[in-house]
Amino acid sequence: MLISKKFFSLSLGGILISAVPLSAQDGFVSGGSGDITYFAGVGIANIKAGEYVYDGDHKLSQLDWESKGVKTGTIGAQMELGDNWRIKGQIDVGLGGDGHMEDRDWVVPSYSGWTDQSIHPDTKLDRYINLLIEADRAVIDTGTTRVGLGGGFGYANVKWTSRGGSYIYSNVTLHDTVGNFTDGEKGITYEQRIPTLFLSANAEQQIGKFKLSGTVRGGGSFDYKDVDDHWMRDLRFKEEMGFAPMLGAAISADYQFLPSAAIYVAGDFQKIFNTRGDMDQRNTVTGATSSFDDSASASYQSLTISTGVKGTF
Repeated sequence: MLISKKFFSLSLGGILISAVPLSAQDGFVSGGSGDITYFAGVGIANIKAGEYVYDGDHKLSQLDWESKGVKTGTIGAQMELGDNWRIKGQIDVGLGGDGHMEDRDWVVPSYSGWTDQSIHPDTKLDRYINLLIEADRAVIDTGTTRVGLGGGFGYANVKWTSRGGSYIYSNVTLHDTVGNFTDGEKGITYEQRIPTLFLSANAEQQIGKFKLSGTVRGGGSFDYKDVDDHWMRDLRFKEEMGFAPMLGAAISADYQFLPSAAIYVAGDFQKIFNTRGDMDQRNTVTGATSSFDDSASASYQSLTISTGVKGTF
């Protein structure tokens, strides 16, 4: 299933680019019906996710996953459909990166601080994919100023694996056990799968050869899932959250250096807010399973800065 989703995401960008007439001219400039703008770039991303376990209102566990300065590649296309409609699709893919994970537990409700902690500097980002498909219709279009309203679909998939690290546990008394895991020993693998639906508002302003644009998005994820493998304990946790609110924003500055080509710098931010859900637990050795209602929670945030080229080819 993961392979098929990844293939679908990667293929969709190609479909958006290839399923339109290659004879379209000056798509970057004219904005007429059928015109196509293609773009490709590279960038860096900061990504973080939260993983939480609850017993009623008491938080039992929190795992904070984060990667900074992740190298990314972007491809996409935008097509003018006529009657002031526009559709855009793009995919960002992480090109590998390091990370960090901190795991804290609060096993004694009467004690406000954490009772157990492990820190894992040897954490790798195994996967980062961010897909976006968006359509909007201009409500204002003067030729130099455009304001559009629309909506779309997004899908984010992020996965980390932690190895080694250090720990402080409370086995008999508070923080009485201190030690290190074996270097390179696989500890936890964590993955989030986040489909989103959103409404959006877009604005563009052409100033000579420069074009400034911005987008705000608001919506949510209706099928927010994660998978958590604890390799040392032979346990796999699958969690499915309820509706998770989402906010996003994007900005871009383009400089047109040829009639049908430009360079751009862009930023994109996305946040999925903490939301509760149910948890299924399975022992990967014995096959024993357990279920826990309303005991899991998750959150996600990403910020990407990229630069690249746009044009009609």
